[in-house]
Amino acid sequence: MKSPSDPRPPDSDEVQDSPDASSQEALEALQRKLAGLGENSMRKTYYPELQERLEELERLKAFLDHSNDAIFLVEVRTGRIVDLNESACRQMGWSRSELLEKSLFDLSDLHDNPAAVSLIRSDEDAEVRDLIVTELHRHDGESFWAELTLNRMHFRDRAYVLAVARDITQRRAVEEALRQSEEFLKNIVDHIPAMVFAKDAQQLRFITINKYGEELLGFSRKEILGKRNEDLFPAAQAQFFSCKDRVTLEKGELMEIPEEVITTASGDRILRTKKIPLLDEQGKSRYLLGIAEDITERRQLEEKLLQSQKMEAIGQLAGGVAHDFNNILMVIMGYGSMLRNDASLAAPHREQVDRIMDAADKAAQLTSGLLTFSRKQVIKTQTVDLNDVIRHVEKFLSRIIGEDVQLRAVQAGHPLPVDIDANQIEQVLVNLATNARDAMPRGGLLTVETSLQRIDAAFVQANGIGEPGPFAVISISDTGVGMDDQTRKRIFEPFFTTKEVGKGTGLGMSIVYGIIKQHSGFVNVYSEPGIGTTFRIYLPLSATSPLAEETLRDLEQPRGGSETILVVEDEADLRTLLEQILAGAGYRVILAADGAAAIEQYARRTAPISLVLMDMIMPGMSGKEACQRIRELDPAARVLYTSGYTMDIIKNRDLIEEGTELLMKPVRPRELLNKVREMLER
Repeated sequence: MKSPSDPRPPDSDEVQDSPDASSQEALEALQRKLAGLGENSMRKTYYPELQERLEELERLKAFLDHSNDAIFLVEVRTGRIVDLNESACRQMGWSRSELLEKSLFDLSDLHDNPAAVSLIRSDEDAEVRDLIVTELHRHDGESFWAELTLNRMHFRDRAYVLAVARDITQRRAVEEALRQSEEFLKNIVDHIPAMVFAKDAQQLRFITINKYGEELLGFSRKEILGKRNEDLFPAAQAQFFSCKDRVTLEKGELMEIPEEVITTASGDRILRTKKIPLLDEQGKSRYLLGIAEDITERRQLEEKLLQSQKMEAIGQLAGGVAHDFNNILMVIMGYGSMLRNDASLAAPHREQVDRIMDAADKAAQLTSGLLTFSRKQVIKTQTVDLNDVIRHVEKFLSRIIGEDVQLRAVQAGHPLPVDIDANQIEQVLVNLATNARDAMPRGGLLTVETSLQRIDAAFVQANGIGEPGPFAVISISDTGVGMDDQTRKRIFEPFFTTKEVGKGTGLGMSIVYGIIKQHSGFVNVYSEPGIGTTFRIYLPLSATSPLAEETLRDLEQPRGGSETILVVEDEADLRTLLEQILAGAGYRVILAADGAAAIEQYARRTAPISLVLMDMIMPGMSGKEACQRIRELDPAARVLYTSGYTMDIIKNRDLIEEGTELLMKPVRPRELLNKVREMLER
């Protein structure tokens, strides 16, 4: 040790007493040395290096102490803290002396990190390339998340680890908030009742799509992402979609497509789509965002509403014309009767008057039919059992249809009390039987059947007719020539007929429509060209009859289940209805729009399909053919057919195998669920 009067600067060995001396201790040693020099000019003359080093150390200490990061110098192998900055004390809540008695493992969860343990405990040099995220434990028992960097360093031939800890509590909170926000936003987008998707602007490949879009298209997100329109849709549709995509990107603004048809696994759907480009910082289109709303059911309901409004307008017109025409006929028939009763009228003139009166009578019948269609006829109702009405008119129907048409009448096993004008309902049956006879010129089978059905809101929505509640149903089915869809939509219009000129007035079906409407009921028609036609007449069950309570006991809520059911139906609204009924009862439902799609769905099933609910008659492949192909895949497959025709007619057409189960359309929810449950429990 040099004396205070020695003008030479002290050796560094005298300043740094040991390899473990901290920066704080080094600074204090320098300060003691300077204090021993006294206030004389020799300090500035002979010790400028010492003064400069002191200032450098003070700046370094201030820099480290004011850092936002906690800095620890850690001894290798033991992990003991040998030095630290003031920020470490502030963040950890311990004093400097307390922290110098601890190891880094005491303050953290680093013992669970093999790379960190290896770096600190090992004598050999090691490296941790990645940041370590760990919890640091404060003096008050609380913890905070820190991002830790560990680096080996050597000083006086001894190895240390420099640990720099940055508090990332706030950053993690922000990241978690962002993650939750993204998850929340994703959930919102997934539950929007529309397909939301995005494509890249260059190749128009799907880069994201929401859950609704997956369900609509019938593909998983994995199957859709990276694909182009050409990979997912028929050529014509894909070309249309791509054209609209490019036009949107070129215009650089929102574009709305009121209606576009898209082919999906469950059939064709009608979409209303909005597309908009998403721009980059340079204002160039980078992505295409699309939102497509499925308006298929809305379009179908609009068509049914328009049809209903058209029929209502025709009815009002027909009623007005018939009323005014009846006044004219009254004058003609009145004066005609007076002339007929005139004794002085010559024989040739009397014959002419008789022909006038015959024509007037036919005109009166015509106006009567128009008044019935417009629901302006007076009806006299009473409560009767609908089964009795069928039994009463059965013999008369047999004479109408002739010997070459077989009549089969099936009544429900319980009373069906309804408030009706029995004479008018008999007229309905006569008109329908007459039409059925004309549709079977070479003979056939006519089936008249009664049943009970409770109509729910789903049935009303899917069919656009009726009101929820219990109904007595008359089904009249024939094996005639059938009708196409365009004819079926017009059969109730006055004077519309498919018969030859002079062989019908075109009012028979209009009268049926008017009578049933006047009884607060409705008519459903199911027909296929070359197969036949089924009319179903729905009449509200009487609410006042004591028999109604007994009858309604049969309409208790049926049991559901959790099995998987494959629904095969080519009509979209009926397919949706079946899905709602079955899913509402707890079943998992898979949809197919035709027989080919059903076979594909069955072949790629990942879980057992407990039942196939399949339409009997579909375009391309019949239900019978599809069933045979499915049973090649699984001989034990259970199939329940649905059809608008009775079992007699279907067997007559060889459309079903012996012993196959059949449900009649339109779908009766209670009967459907009971039948499904019965088949699943066999």
